[in-house]
Amino acid sequence: MRKSKVILLLKTFSKEEIKKFDDLLSSPYFNKKKTLIRFYSELMKFHPEFPDDKISKENIYSKTFPGKNFNEQVIKNLNSEMLRLIKVFFEIELIGTDRFERKINLLKQLVRRKADKVYLSELKGFENELNEQSDISERKFHYLFLLEELKIAYHLERNEQPKVFDKVMKSGEHLILYFHLHFIKTISNLNINRQTYSVNYETNLPAEYFDNTSYENIIKYMKDNKISNSDLFEMYYLRVKCNTYPFEEVHYFKFKELLLNNYNSLDKIETYGLFIALEAYCLRKLMSGDLKFSKELFDIFRIEIDKNFYKFSDASPVTFMKFRNTYLTALRLHEFDWFEKFIDDYKNDLIESDRNAVLKIAYAYFNFEKDEFENTLKLLADLNPPQLFLKMDIRNLTLMAHYELDYIDSVLSQIDSYKHFLTGSNSLFEAMRESNFRFLNSLNSLILMKEKDQKDSLEELKLNLIPYVGERRIVWLIEKIDAEI
Repeated sequence: MRKSKVILLLKTFSKEEIKKFDDLLSSPYFNKKKTLIRFYSELMKFHPEFPDDKISKENIYSKTFPGKNFNEQVIKNLNSEMLRLIKVFFEIELIGTDRFERKINLLKQLVRRKADKVYLSELKGFENELNEQSDISERKFHYLFLLEELKIAYHLERNEQPKVFDKVMKSGEHLILYFHLHFIKTISNLNINRQTYSVNYETNLPAEYFDNTSYENIIKYMKDNKISNSDLFEMYYLRVKCNTYPFEEVHYFKFKELLLNNYNSLDKIETYGLFIALEAYCLRKLMSGDLKFSKELFDIFRIEIDKNFYKFSDASPVTFMKFRNTYLTALRLHEFDWFEKFIDDYKNDLIESDRNAVLKIAYAYFNFEKDEFENTLKLLADLNPPQLFLKMDIRNLTLMAHYELDYIDSVLSQIDSYKHFLTGSNSLFEAMRESNFRFLNSLNSLILMKEKDQKDSLEELKLNLIPYVGERRIVWLIEKIDAEI
Protein backbone atom coordinates (compact mmCIF):
# COMPACT_ATOMS: atom_id res chain seq x y z
CA MET A 1 0.00 0.00 0.00
CA ARG A 2 2.98 2.32 0.44
CA LYS A 3 2.76 3.52 -3.18
CA SER A 4 -0.99 4.04 -3.13
CA LYS A 5 -2.34 7.55 -3.73
CA VAL A 6 -3.86 7.57 -0.25
CA ILE A 7 -0.51 6.91 1.44
CA LEU A 8 1.32 9.40 -0.78
CA LEU A 9 -1.14 12.11 0.22
CA LEU A 10 -1.36 11.19 3.92
CA LYS A 11 2.44 11.45 4.13
CA THR A 12 2.13 15.18 3.37
CA PHE A 13 -0.23 15.88 6.29
CA SER A 14 1.00 18.17 9.06
CA LYS A 15 -0.05 17.66 12.69
CA GLU A 16 -2.72 20.33 12.31
CA GLU A 17 -4.03 18.76 9.09
CA ILE A 18 -4.20 15.33 10.72
CA LYS A 19 -6.49 16.76 13.40
CA LYS A 20 -8.63 18.62 10.86
CA PHE A 21 -9.02 15.57 8.65
CA ASP A 22 -9.91 13.47 11.68
CA ASP A 23 -12.70 15.99 12.41
CA LEU A 24 -13.91 15.75 8.81
CA LEU A 25 -14.02 11.94 8.93
CA SER A 26 -15.94 12.07 12.21
CA SER A 27 -18.57 14.40 10.76
CA PRO A 28 -21.71 12.57 9.53
CA TYR A 29 -22.10 15.29 6.89
CA PHE A 30 -18.99 13.97 5.11
CA ASN A 31 -18.72 10.37 6.29
CA LYS A 32 -21.20 7.89 7.74
CA LYS A 33 -18.90 4.84 7.63
CA LYS A 34 -17.30 3.99 10.97
CA THR A 35 -15.09 1.41 9.25
CA LEU A 36 -13.46 4.24 7.31
CA ILE A 37 -12.57 5.99 10.58
CA ARG A 38 -10.98 2.76 11.89
CA PHE A 39 -9.14 2.30 8.58
CA TYR A 40 -7.73 5.82 8.81
CA SER A 41 -6.83 5.38 12.48
CA GLU A 42 -4.83 2.22 11.76
CA LEU A 43 -2.99 3.83 8.84
CA MET A 44 -2.07 6.98 10.79
CA LYS A 45 -0.36 4.97 13.51
CA PHE A 46 2.52 4.73 11.03
CA HIS A 47 2.55 8.37 9.86
CA PRO A 48 4.71 9.78 8.35
CA GLU A 49 7.06 6.92 7.35
CA PHE A 50 4.39 4.29 6.59
CA PRO A 51 6.86 1.35 6.47
CA ASP A 52 5.95 -1.41 4.00
CA ASP A 53 5.87 -4.21 6.54
CA LYS A 54 3.43 -2.31 8.76
CA ILE A 55 0.96 -1.07 6.16
CA SER A 56 0.51 -4.12 3.97
CA LYS A 57 -3.11 -4.55 2.89
CA GLU A 58 -3.40 -7.74 4.91
CA ASN A 59 -2.02 -6.16 8.08
CA ILE A 60 -4.21 -3.05 7.92
CA TYR A 61 -7.27 -5.18 7.12
CA SER A 62 -6.70 -7.45 10.12
CA LYS A 63 -6.42 -4.39 12.40
CA THR A 64 -9.51 -2.74 10.92
CA PHE A 65 -11.59 -5.94 10.90
CA PRO A 66 -10.15 -8.17 13.66
CA GLY A 67 -11.00 -11.85 13.28
CA LYS A 68 -12.30 -11.53 9.69
CA ASN A 69 -10.80 -13.09 6.57
CA PHE A 70 -8.95 -10.72 4.25
CA ASN A 71 -11.11 -9.23 1.48
CA GLU A 72 -9.26 -7.43 -1.33
CA GLN A 73 -12.38 -5.65 -2.59
CA VAL A 74 -13.16 -4.17 0.82
CA ILE A 75 -9.65 -2.68 1.01
CA LYS A 76 -10.05 -1.26 -2.52
CA ASN A 77 -13.37 0.32 -1.55
CA LEU A 78 -11.92 1.85 1.63
CA ASN A 79 -8.96 3.22 -0.32
CA SER A 80 -11.26 4.70 -2.94
CA GLU A 81 -13.51 6.35 -0.37
CA MET A 82 -10.53 7.63 1.62
CA LEU A 83 -9.04 9.18 -1.51
CA ARG A 84 -12.34 10.91 -2.28
CA LEU A 85 -12.51 12.43 1.20
CA ILE A 86 -8.88 13.55 1.09
CA LYS A 87 -9.67 15.43 -2.14
CA VAL A 88 -12.73 16.99 -0.48
CA PHE A 89 -10.52 18.00 2.45
CA PHE A 90 -7.99 19.65 0.16
CA GLU A 91 -10.75 21.55 -1.65
CA ILE A 92 -12.15 22.81 1.66
CA GLU A 93 -8.70 23.78 2.92
CA LEU A 94 -7.92 25.67 -0.29
CA ILE A 95 -11.17 27.61 -0.26
CA GLY A 96 -10.88 28.13 3.47
CA THR A 97 -7.54 29.90 3.14
CA ASP A 98 -8.71 32.18 0.32
CA ARG A 99 -11.06 34.79 1.73
CA PHE A 100 -11.86 36.29 -1.68
CA GLU A 101 -12.79 32.92 -3.15
CA ARG A 102 -15.07 32.25 -0.18
CA LYS A 103 -16.79 35.59 -0.72
CA ILE A 104 -17.38 34.95 -4.43
CA ASN A 105 -18.83 31.50 -3.72
CA LEU A 106 -21.08 32.92 -1.00
CA LEU A 107 -22.37 35.64 -3.34
CA LYS A 108 -23.10 33.05 -6.06
CA GLN A 109 -25.14 31.02 -3.57
CA LEU A 110 -27.06 34.10 -2.43
CA VAL A 111 -27.88 35.08 -6.03
CA ARG A 112 -29.05 31.54 -6.80
CA ARG A 113 -31.26 31.49 -3.70
CA LYS A 114 -32.61 34.99 -4.44
CA ALA A 115 -31.66 36.10 -0.92
CA ASP A 116 -31.50 39.69 -2.14
CA LYS A 117 -31.18 41.52 1.16
CA VAL A 118 -28.28 39.37 2.36
CA TYR A 119 -26.73 39.37 -1.12
CA LEU A 120 -26.72 43.17 -1.45
CA SER A 121 -25.23 43.58 2.02
CA GLU A 122 -22.47 41.02 1.37
CA LEU A 123 -21.82 42.46 -2.10
CA LYS A 124 -21.36 45.98 -0.77
CA GLY A 125 -19.04 44.77 1.98
CA PHE A 126 -16.86 42.78 -0.41
CA GLU A 127 -16.73 45.61 -2.95
CA ASN A 128 -15.65 48.06 -0.25
CA GLU A 129 -12.99 45.62 0.90
CA LEU A 130 -11.56 45.31 -2.63
CA ASN A 131 -11.64 49.05 -3.31
CA GLU A 132 -10.07 49.89 0.03
CA GLN A 133 -7.07 47.74 -0.82
CA SER A 134 -4.42 50.28 -1.75
CA ASP A 135 -2.15 47.66 -3.32
CA ILE A 136 -2.81 47.01 -7.01
CA SER A 137 -2.40 43.45 -8.23
CA GLU A 138 -3.48 41.00 -10.90
CA ARG A 139 -5.53 39.23 -8.21
CA LYS A 140 -7.40 42.42 -7.30
CA PHE A 141 -8.45 43.04 -10.93
CA HIS A 142 -9.55 39.41 -11.23
CA TYR A 143 -11.95 39.68 -8.30
CA LEU A 144 -13.20 43.13 -9.33
CA PHE A 145 -14.06 41.57 -12.70
CA LEU A 146 -15.88 38.64 -11.04
CA LEU A 147 -17.77 41.07 -8.82
CA GLU A 148 -19.06 43.06 -11.79
CA GLU A 149 -20.08 39.82 -13.52
CA LEU A 150 -22.10 38.85 -10.44
CA LYS A 151 -23.82 42.24 -10.47
CA ILE A 152 -24.67 41.82 -14.17
CA ALA A 153 -26.12 38.34 -13.59
CA TYR A 154 -28.13 39.62 -10.59
CA HIS A 155 -29.78 42.47 -12.52
CA LEU A 156 -30.41 40.46 -15.70
CA GLU A 157 -32.21 37.75 -13.73
CA ARG A 158 -34.52 40.50 -12.42
CA ASN A 159 -35.09 42.10 -15.87
CA GLU A 160 -33.18 45.24 -14.85
CA GLN A 161 -31.25 45.70 -18.11
CA PRO A 162 -30.53 49.46 -17.73
CA LYS A 163 -28.71 48.77 -14.46
CA VAL A 164 -26.07 46.65 -16.18
CA PHE A 165 -24.83 49.25 -18.71
CA ASP A 166 -22.06 50.73 -16.55
CA LYS A 167 -21.26 47.37 -15.01
CA VAL A 168 -20.52 45.80 -18.41
CA MET A 169 -18.01 48.59 -19.03
CA LYS A 170 -16.36 48.14 -15.61
CA SER A 171 -16.26 44.38 -16.11
CA GLY A 172 -14.46 44.86 -19.42
CA GLU A 173 -11.92 47.28 -17.94
CA HIS A 174 -11.12 45.00 -15.02
CA LEU A 175 -10.86 41.98 -17.32
CA ILE A 176 -8.42 43.77 -19.64
CA LEU A 177 -6.18 44.80 -16.74
CA TYR A 178 -6.28 41.31 -15.21
CA PHE A 179 -5.53 39.72 -18.57
CA HIS A 180 -2.80 42.24 -19.41
CA LEU A 181 -0.86 41.72 -16.18
CA HIS A 182 -1.13 37.94 -16.40
CA PHE A 183 -0.42 37.83 -20.13
CA ILE A 184 2.73 39.97 -19.85
CA LYS A 185 4.09 37.57 -17.23
CA THR A 186 3.43 34.69 -19.63
CA ILE A 187 5.24 36.47 -22.48
CA SER A 188 8.16 37.24 -20.16
CA ASN A 189 8.44 33.59 -19.13
CA LEU A 190 8.33 32.45 -22.77
CA ASN A 191 11.15 34.87 -23.56
CA ILE A 192 13.23 33.54 -20.66
CA ASN A 193 12.71 29.98 -21.90
CA ARG A 194 13.86 31.01 -25.37
CA GLN A 195 16.82 33.16 -24.37
CA THR A 196 18.19 31.22 -21.41
CA TYR A 197 17.28 27.64 -22.26
CA SER A 198 17.22 27.86 -26.07
CA VAL A 199 13.62 26.62 -26.21
CA ASN A 200 12.16 27.00 -29.71
CA TYR A 201 8.39 26.94 -30.11
CA GLU A 202 7.11 25.86 -33.53
CA THR A 203 4.05 28.01 -33.00
CA ASN A 204 3.74 30.80 -30.46
CA LEU A 205 0.24 32.25 -30.23
CA PRO A 206 1.00 34.46 -27.18
CA ALA A 207 3.93 36.10 -29.00
CA GLU A 208 1.86 36.51 -32.17
CA TYR A 209 -0.92 38.14 -30.16
CA PHE A 210 1.52 40.51 -28.45
CA ASP A 211 3.26 41.50 -31.71
CA ASN A 212 -0.03 42.23 -33.47
CA THR A 213 -1.67 44.24 -30.69
CA SER A 214 -1.33 48.04 -30.96
CA TYR A 215 -0.28 48.56 -27.35
CA GLU A 216 1.06 52.07 -27.98
CA ASN A 217 -2.36 53.15 -29.28
CA ILE A 218 -4.13 51.56 -26.32
CA ILE A 219 -1.79 53.32 -23.86
CA LYS A 220 -2.31 56.65 -25.65
CA TYR A 221 -6.09 56.16 -25.54
CA MET A 222 -5.97 55.42 -21.81
CA LYS A 223 -3.86 58.50 -21.08
CA ASP A 224 -5.86 60.82 -23.35
CA ASN A 225 -9.10 59.72 -21.71
CA LYS A 226 -7.65 59.67 -18.20
CA ILE A 227 -8.54 56.01 -17.73
CA SER A 228 -7.14 54.78 -14.42
CA ASN A 229 -4.10 52.51 -14.31
CA SER A 230 -2.63 53.73 -17.61
CA ASP A 231 0.85 53.88 -16.02
CA LEU A 232 0.44 50.32 -14.79
CA PHE A 233 -0.62 49.16 -18.26
CA GLU A 234 2.37 50.90 -19.86
CA MET A 235 4.80 49.60 -17.26
CA TYR A 236 3.89 45.97 -17.95
CA TYR A 237 4.08 46.57 -21.69
CA LEU A 238 7.58 48.04 -21.31
CA ARG A 239 8.60 45.00 -19.29
CA VAL A 240 8.28 42.93 -22.47
CA LYS A 241 9.75 45.61 -24.74
CA CYS A 242 12.90 45.61 -22.58
CA ASN A 243 13.19 41.90 -23.09
CA THR A 244 12.50 41.77 -26.81
CA TYR A 245 14.44 44.93 -27.75
CA PRO A 246 17.33 45.03 -25.25
CA PHE A 247 19.42 47.48 -27.28
CA GLU A 248 16.71 50.15 -27.15
CA GLU A 249 17.55 51.33 -23.63
CA VAL A 250 14.81 53.95 -23.65
CA HIS A 251 12.30 51.18 -22.84
CA TYR A 252 14.28 50.14 -19.76
CA PHE A 253 14.69 53.64 -18.35
CA LYS A 254 11.02 54.50 -18.92
CA PHE A 255 10.02 51.19 -17.28
CA LYS A 256 12.28 51.95 -14.32
CA GLU A 257 10.92 55.50 -14.01
CA LEU A 258 7.31 54.31 -13.99
CA LEU A 259 8.08 51.61 -11.43
CA LEU A 260 9.88 54.00 -9.07
CA ASN A 261 6.97 56.44 -9.35
CA ASN A 262 4.28 53.81 -8.76
CA TYR A 263 5.67 51.03 -6.54
CA ASN A 264 3.89 52.42 -3.47
CA SER A 265 0.52 51.65 -5.09
CA LEU A 266 1.44 48.09 -6.11
CA ASP A 267 1.06 44.81 -4.30
CA LYS A 268 4.43 43.66 -2.94
CA ILE A 269 4.44 40.48 -5.04
CA GLU A 270 3.77 42.51 -8.21
CA THR A 271 6.55 44.93 -7.27
CA TYR A 272 8.98 42.10 -6.60
CA GLY A 273 8.31 40.63 -10.05
CA LEU A 274 8.81 43.98 -11.78
CA PHE A 275 12.13 44.60 -10.02
CA ILE A 276 13.22 41.09 -11.06
CA ALA A 277 12.52 42.18 -14.66
CA LEU A 278 14.80 45.22 -14.18
CA GLU A 279 17.51 42.93 -12.79
CA ALA A 280 17.19 40.57 -15.75
CA TYR A 281 17.59 43.42 -18.22
CA CYS A 282 20.71 44.73 -16.47
CA LEU A 283 22.25 41.25 -16.34
CA ARG A 284 21.54 40.74 -20.03
CA LYS A 285 23.18 44.07 -20.90
CA LEU A 286 26.17 43.15 -18.76
CA MET A 287 26.53 39.82 -20.53
CA SER A 288 26.53 41.70 -23.84
CA GLY A 289 29.54 43.71 -22.62
CA ASP A 290 27.81 46.95 -21.58
CA LEU A 291 29.68 47.56 -18.33
CA LYS A 292 27.77 50.69 -17.31
CA PHE A 293 24.97 48.35 -16.30
CA SER A 294 27.09 47.06 -13.39
CA LYS A 295 26.33 50.28 -11.55
CA GLU A 296 22.73 50.21 -12.78
CA LEU A 297 22.23 46.66 -11.46
CA PHE A 298 23.87 47.56 -8.16
CA ASP A 299 21.47 50.50 -7.79
CA ILE A 300 18.50 48.20 -8.45
CA PHE A 301 19.64 45.81 -5.70
CA ARG A 302 20.11 48.73 -3.29
CA ILE A 303 16.63 50.09 -4.03
CA GLU A 304 15.11 46.63 -3.49
CA ILE A 305 16.85 46.31 -0.14
CA ASP A 306 16.06 49.87 0.99
CA LYS A 307 12.39 49.56 0.01
CA ASN A 308 12.00 45.98 1.30
CA PHE A 309 11.39 44.38 -2.12
CA TYR A 310 14.51 42.24 -2.16
CA LYS A 311 12.63 39.10 -1.10
CA PHE A 312 9.36 37.68 -2.41
CA SER A 313 7.92 38.01 1.09
CA ASP A 314 9.30 38.59 4.58
CA ALA A 315 9.15 34.85 5.27
CA SER A 316 10.66 33.80 1.93
CA PRO A 317 14.28 32.64 1.61
CA VAL A 318 16.76 34.35 -0.70
CA THR A 319 17.65 32.10 -3.62
CA PHE A 320 21.35 31.38 -3.96
CA MET A 321 21.32 32.83 -7.51
CA LYS A 322 19.92 36.20 -6.42
CA PHE A 323 22.29 36.27 -3.46
CA ARG A 324 25.17 35.44 -5.81
CA ASN A 325 24.22 38.05 -8.42
CA THR A 326 23.98 40.69 -5.69
CA TYR A 327 27.36 40.16 -4.07
CA LEU A 328 29.15 39.65 -7.41
CA THR A 329 27.80 43.00 -8.59
CA ALA A 330 29.05 44.68 -5.42
CA LEU A 331 32.49 43.07 -5.77
CA ARG A 332 32.76 44.07 -9.43
CA LEU A 333 32.39 47.69 -8.28
CA HIS A 334 34.74 47.15 -5.31
CA GLU A 335 31.93 47.96 -2.88
CA PHE A 336 33.64 45.87 -0.22
CA ASP A 337 32.02 47.45 2.85
CA TRP A 338 28.59 47.09 1.26
CA PHE A 339 29.39 43.47 0.40
CA GLU A 340 30.19 42.63 4.02
CA LYS A 341 27.06 44.34 5.35
CA PHE A 342 24.90 42.60 2.74
CA ILE A 343 26.32 39.18 3.61
CA ASP A 344 25.76 39.81 7.31
CA ASP A 345 22.19 41.06 6.78
CA TYR A 346 21.01 38.29 4.44
CA LYS A 347 23.08 35.19 5.20
CA ASN A 348 20.38 33.77 7.48
CA ASP A 349 17.80 34.15 4.70
CA LEU A 350 19.58 31.59 2.54
CA ILE A 351 18.09 28.10 2.43
CA GLU A 352 19.83 26.29 5.28
CA SER A 353 21.08 23.40 3.13
CA ASP A 354 22.74 25.90 0.74
CA ARG A 355 24.08 28.34 3.32
CA ASN A 356 27.53 26.95 4.11
CA ALA A 357 28.62 26.51 0.50
CA VAL A 358 27.09 29.78 -0.72
CA LEU A 359 28.76 31.82 2.04
CA LYS A 360 32.16 30.20 1.61
CA ILE A 361 32.07 30.82 -2.15
CA ALA A 362 31.00 34.44 -1.55
CA TYR A 363 33.93 35.01 0.79
CA ALA A 364 36.23 33.19 -1.64
CA TYR A 365 35.28 35.75 -4.31
CA PHE A 366 35.81 38.52 -1.75
CA ASN A 367 39.30 37.27 -0.92
CA PHE A 368 40.13 36.85 -4.60
CA GLU A 369 39.20 40.46 -5.35
CA LYS A 370 41.52 41.53 -2.51
CA ASP A 371 44.39 39.41 -3.96
CA GLU A 372 44.30 36.99 -1.03
CA PHE A 373 44.60 33.88 -3.18
CA GLU A 374 45.66 31.39 -0.51
CA ASN A 375 42.60 32.31 1.55
CA THR A 376 40.47 31.89 -1.57
CA LEU A 377 41.65 28.31 -1.95
CA LYS A 378 41.20 27.52 1.74
CA LEU A 379 37.57 28.62 1.61
CA LEU A 380 36.89 26.45 -1.44
CA ALA A 381 38.60 23.33 -0.13
CA ASP A 382 36.30 20.30 0.24
CA LEU A 383 33.21 22.11 -1.04
CA ASN A 384 30.95 20.02 -3.28
CA PRO A 385 27.55 21.72 -3.60
CA PRO A 386 24.84 20.12 -5.77
CA GLN A 387 24.12 23.28 -7.79
CA LEU A 388 25.91 23.47 -11.15
CA PHE A 389 26.46 27.23 -10.90
CA LEU A 390 28.22 26.81 -7.57
CA LYS A 391 30.32 23.91 -8.87
CA MET A 392 31.47 26.13 -11.74
CA ASP A 393 32.16 29.04 -9.39
CA ILE A 394 34.46 26.77 -7.39
CA ARG A 395 36.28 25.52 -10.49
CA ASN A 396 36.66 29.01 -11.98
CA LEU A 397 37.92 30.57 -8.76
CA THR A 398 40.31 27.69 -8.13
CA LEU A 399 41.75 28.01 -11.64
CA MET A 400 42.24 31.76 -11.31
CA ALA A 401 43.76 31.53 -7.83
CA HIS A 402 46.17 28.80 -8.96
CA TYR A 403 47.20 30.92 -11.96
CA GLU A 404 47.83 33.91 -9.68
CA LEU A 405 49.98 31.69 -7.46
CA ASP A 406 51.85 30.46 -10.57
CA TYR A 407 50.71 26.84 -10.17
CA ILE A 408 50.64 26.46 -13.95
CA ASP A 409 50.82 22.66 -14.10
CA SER A 410 47.82 22.50 -11.78
CA VAL A 411 45.94 25.01 -13.94
CA LEU A 412 46.53 22.97 -17.11
CA SER A 413 45.42 19.78 -15.40
CA GLN A 414 42.27 21.47 -14.07
CA ILE A 415 41.43 22.88 -17.50
CA ASP A 416 41.38 19.38 -18.93
CA SER A 417 39.27 18.06 -16.05
CA TYR A 418 36.89 21.00 -16.29
CA LYS A 419 36.31 20.41 -20.01
CA HIS A 420 35.36 16.80 -19.33
CA PHE A 421 32.96 18.03 -16.64
CA LEU A 422 31.29 20.49 -19.03
CA THR A 423 31.02 17.93 -21.82
CA GLY A 424 29.45 15.33 -19.54
CA SER A 425 26.95 17.65 -17.88
CA ASN A 426 23.58 17.11 -19.57
CA SER A 427 21.72 19.60 -17.38
CA LEU A 428 23.93 22.55 -18.34
CA PHE A 429 22.29 24.81 -20.91
CA GLU A 430 24.32 25.51 -24.02
CA ALA A 431 25.04 29.22 -23.51
CA MET A 432 26.69 28.51 -20.16
CA ARG A 433 28.66 25.60 -21.60
CA GLU A 434 29.98 27.83 -24.41
CA SER A 435 30.85 30.60 -21.96
CA ASN A 436 32.93 28.29 -19.79
CA PHE A 437 34.65 26.65 -22.76
CA ARG A 438 35.55 30.14 -24.03
CA PHE A 439 37.15 30.94 -20.68
CA LEU A 440 39.05 27.65 -20.49
CA ASN A 441 40.33 27.79 -24.07
CA SER A 442 41.39 31.41 -23.64
CA LEU A 443 43.20 30.68 -20.37
CA ASN A 444 44.97 27.77 -22.01
CA SER A 445 45.95 30.01 -24.95
CA LEU A 446 47.21 32.69 -22.57
CA ILE A 447 49.54 30.19 -20.87
CA LEU A 448 50.92 28.87 -24.18
CA MET A 449 51.36 32.34 -25.73
CA LYS A 450 52.98 33.64 -22.57
CA GLU A 451 55.51 30.79 -22.61
CA LYS A 452 56.39 31.54 -26.26
CA ASP A 453 56.29 35.35 -25.74
CA GLN A 454 53.78 35.71 -28.59
CA LYS A 455 52.68 39.30 -27.92
CA ASP A 456 50.86 39.71 -31.24
CA SER A 457 48.85 36.59 -30.56
CA LEU A 458 48.05 37.87 -27.08
CA GLU A 459 46.77 41.13 -28.60
CA GLU A 460 44.50 39.13 -30.91
CA LEU A 461 43.30 36.99 -28.00
CA LYS A 462 42.43 40.14 -26.06
CA LEU A 463 40.44 41.56 -28.99
CA ASN A 464 38.47 38.32 -29.25
CA LEU A 465 37.59 38.52 -25.55
CA ILE A 466 36.45 42.15 -25.41
CA PRO A 467 32.82 41.39 -26.45
CA TYR A 468 32.51 39.21 -23.33
CA VAL A 469 33.73 41.66 -20.66
CA GLY A 470 30.37 41.33 -18.94
CA GLU A 471 31.82 38.15 -17.40
CA ARG A 472 34.14 38.87 -14.47
CA ARG A 473 36.48 36.01 -15.33
CA ILE A 474 36.93 37.44 -18.85
CA VAL A 475 37.86 40.84 -17.36
CA TRP A 476 40.40 39.00 -15.22
CA LEU A 477 41.80 37.23 -18.31
CA ILE A 478 42.21 40.54 -20.12
CA GLU A 479 44.05 41.94 -17.09
CA LYS A 480 46.42 38.96 -17.20
CA ILE A 481 46.94 39.44 -20.96
CA ASP A 482 47.67 43.15 -20.46
CA ALA A 483 50.31 42.24 -17.90
CA GLU A 484 52.15 40.22 -20.58
CA ILE A 485 51.90 42.63 -23.52
